[in-house]
Amino acid sequence: MADNYFFYLVMPDKRPGFGIAQDLKSRNQQYCSHNGKLVNMPFVYAGHRPHAKALERNIKQVMSDKIWCVEDWRTEWLTVTLEELKLTVDTLIAERHYKVKLVMEDYNFTKEVQDGS
Repeated sequence: MADNYFFYLVMPDKRPGFGIAQDLKSRNQQYCSHNGKLVNMPFVYAGHRPHAKALERNIKQVMSDKIWCVEDWRTEWLTVTLEELKLTVDTLIAERHYKVKLVMEDYNFTKEVQDGS
Protein backbone atom coordinates (compact mmCIF):
# COMPACT_ATOMS: atom_id res chain seq x y z
CA MET A 1 0.00 0.00 0.00
CA ALA A 2 1.73 3.19 -1.21
CA ASP A 3 -0.12 5.39 1.26
CA ASN A 4 1.05 3.36 4.29
CA TYR A 5 3.09 5.19 6.89
CA PHE A 6 4.58 4.23 10.22
CA PHE A 7 4.20 5.94 13.58
CA TYR A 8 6.64 4.58 16.14
CA LEU A 9 7.72 4.89 19.73
CA VAL A 10 11.44 4.68 20.38
CA MET A 11 13.42 4.47 23.58
CA PRO A 12 17.18 4.13 23.13
CA ASP A 13 17.83 5.15 26.74
CA LYS A 14 15.66 6.47 29.57
CA ARG A 15 13.59 9.01 27.63
CA PRO A 16 10.86 7.84 25.22
CA GLY A 17 10.46 9.42 21.82
CA PHE A 18 8.17 9.16 18.84
CA GLY A 19 8.10 9.86 15.14
CA ILE A 20 6.83 8.92 11.71
CA ALA A 21 8.52 7.30 8.76
CA GLN A 22 7.73 5.88 5.37
CA ASP A 23 10.84 3.68 5.40
CA LEU A 24 10.95 2.19 8.89
CA LYS A 25 14.08 0.11 8.35
CA SER A 26 16.10 3.13 7.22
CA ARG A 27 14.80 5.25 10.08
CA ASN A 28 15.74 2.60 12.62
CA GLN A 29 19.21 2.29 11.09
CA GLN A 30 19.65 6.05 11.62
CA TYR A 31 18.80 5.69 15.32
CA CYS A 32 21.25 2.78 15.60
CA SER A 33 23.99 4.73 13.84
CA HIS A 34 23.55 7.72 16.17
CA ASN A 35 23.46 5.56 19.30
CA GLY A 36 26.18 3.05 18.47
CA LYS A 37 23.92 0.10 19.28
CA LEU A 38 20.75 -1.63 18.13
CA VAL A 39 17.79 0.52 19.08
CA ASN A 40 14.42 -1.16 19.49
CA MET A 41 11.21 0.59 18.68
CA PRO A 42 8.99 -0.86 21.43
CA PHE A 43 5.76 -0.14 19.52
CA VAL A 44 5.25 0.42 15.80
CA TYR A 45 1.92 1.43 14.29
CA ALA A 46 1.09 1.49 10.58
CA GLY A 47 -1.71 2.98 8.57
CA HIS A 48 -3.05 5.81 6.49
CA ARG A 49 -0.35 8.47 5.96
CA PRO A 50 -2.46 11.54 6.87
CA HIS A 51 -3.64 9.79 10.04
CA ALA A 52 -0.09 8.87 11.13
CA LYS A 53 0.97 12.49 10.59
CA ALA A 54 -2.08 13.78 12.47
CA LEU A 55 -1.30 11.42 15.35
CA GLU A 56 2.24 12.83 15.55
CA ARG A 57 0.91 16.42 15.55
CA ASN A 58 -1.61 15.61 18.25
CA ILE A 59 0.98 13.97 20.50
CA LYS A 60 2.96 17.21 20.27
CA GLN A 61 -0.15 19.19 21.27
CA VAL A 62 -1.53 16.91 23.98
CA MET A 63 1.86 16.38 25.60
CA SER A 64 3.28 19.85 24.90
CA ASP A 65 4.14 20.40 28.56
CA LYS A 66 6.06 17.10 28.64
CA ILE A 67 8.26 17.64 25.58
CA TRP A 68 11.96 17.72 26.40
CA CYS A 69 13.36 21.08 25.31
CA VAL A 70 16.97 22.12 24.87
CA GLU A 71 17.06 25.92 25.04
CA ASP A 72 14.49 26.92 22.34
CA TRP A 73 14.60 23.56 20.53
CA ARG A 74 11.52 21.38 21.07
CA THR A 75 12.52 17.76 20.49
CA GLU A 76 10.42 14.64 19.89
CA TRP A 77 11.56 13.21 23.23
CA LEU A 78 9.32 13.29 26.29
CA THR A 79 9.70 13.52 30.05
CA VAL A 80 7.15 10.71 30.67
CA THR A 81 7.32 6.94 30.90
CA LEU A 82 6.99 4.74 27.83
CA GLU A 83 3.76 3.37 29.31
CA GLU A 84 2.27 6.87 29.65
CA LEU A 85 3.21 7.70 26.06
CA LYS A 86 1.71 4.45 24.71
CA LEU A 87 -1.50 5.01 26.67
CA THR A 88 -1.77 8.52 25.20
CA VAL A 89 -1.17 7.19 21.67
CA ASP A 90 -3.75 4.40 22.04
CA THR A 91 -6.29 6.83 23.50
CA LEU A 92 -5.84 9.30 20.63
CA ILE A 93 -6.18 6.52 18.05
CA ALA A 94 -9.43 5.33 19.64
CA GLU A 95 -10.96 8.76 20.29
CA ARG A 96 -10.09 10.29 16.93
CA HIS A 97 -10.65 7.14 14.85
CA TYR A 98 -7.23 7.27 13.23
CA LYS A 99 -6.68 4.56 10.65
CA VAL A 100 -3.46 3.28 12.21
CA LYS A 101 -2.95 0.11 14.21
CA LEU A 102 -0.23 -1.54 16.24
CA VAL A 103 1.64 -3.89 13.89
CA MET A 104 4.94 -4.69 15.66
CA GLU A 105 6.58 -4.69 19.06
CA ASP A 106 10.30 -4.48 19.81
CA TYR A 107 11.27 -3.78 16.20
CA ASN A 108 14.83 -3.13 15.02
CA PHE A 109 16.21 -3.21 11.48
CA THR A 110 17.46 -6.79 11.82
CA LYS A 111 13.81 -7.94 11.88
CA GLU A 112 11.32 -8.10 9.02
CA VAL A 113 9.07 -5.02 8.66
CA GLN A 114 5.36 -5.75 8.89
CA ASP A 115 2.94 -3.10 7.76
CA GLY A 116 -0.34 -4.62 8.82
CA SER A 117 -1.69 -4.99 5.27
